[in-house]
Amino acid sequence: MANQLGVLNALDAAKTQWYHFTAIVIAGMGFFTDAYDLFSISLITKLLGRIYYFDALFKKAELCLIVLQLLLMVWLFVEL
Repeated sequence: MANQLGVLNALDAAKTQWYHFTAIVIAGMGFFTDAYDLFSISLITKLLGRIYYFDALFKKAELCLIVLQLLLMVWLFVEL
């Protein structure tokens, strides 16, 4: 326990270095990439559905898109 406190104290006393800024930028890029994925996936699935499953009387394409979007939402909750 005392060793862990020593490590935490050393981290608190450390000066800000280039490594800290690099870590912040990498974490920010991951956050924005994930947000872009959430934004774009619904548009992409609708476009793919219109390209590959287009038929005015065929309702299976809408079901396919709904299933894909639900699977995405489940995957996102599992990922968190």
